[in-house]
Amino acid sequence: MKFKSKKDTSSRYILAGFSLLFTILISESFLFVDFSVPYLIVFDSIIVLIWLTILWIYFGTNYKIKNKKLYIRSGPFRNKIKIECIKKILVGKTSPSGSQLGTSRQGLILFDNKGKETYISPKSNDKFVDYIKEIKPSIEVEIYERHILK
Repeated sequence: MKFKSKKDTSSRYILAGFSLLFTILISESFLFVDFSVPYLIVFDSIIVLIWLTILWIYFGTNYKIKNKKLYIRSGPFRNKIKIECIKKILVGKTSPSGSQLGTSRQGLILFDNKGKETYISPKSNDKFVDYIKEIKPSIEVEIYERHILK
């Protein structure tokens, strides 16, 4: 089964900010006639490659469960986790460390047997966890509760 990644408002603003920045950098490079043409071609090519990579990560992040394995694709980055190695899932928290293969906040943190954390953000946390629990019912699922001090 395939799950698309959730995209929240903050990630959209970050994408829009990078797009605006890269558009300005590329258009501004044509205004400076002091630089040589090869320099401008190399500079603009690097900016376009970085921009395309960010777009690829944003639009190309998804999670697929097949043959009791979780396949994570986030642009050029790939990861594979055996479902049987997942020990715990923390729902509703954004990971400050570990592999960040999600495009929004309040996703899932997967803890494996070795203590490694992997952060993902499927569109529906509940559907994803339910599907994982069908494959491995013994996975511990913990709901993150944020406490606000008054």
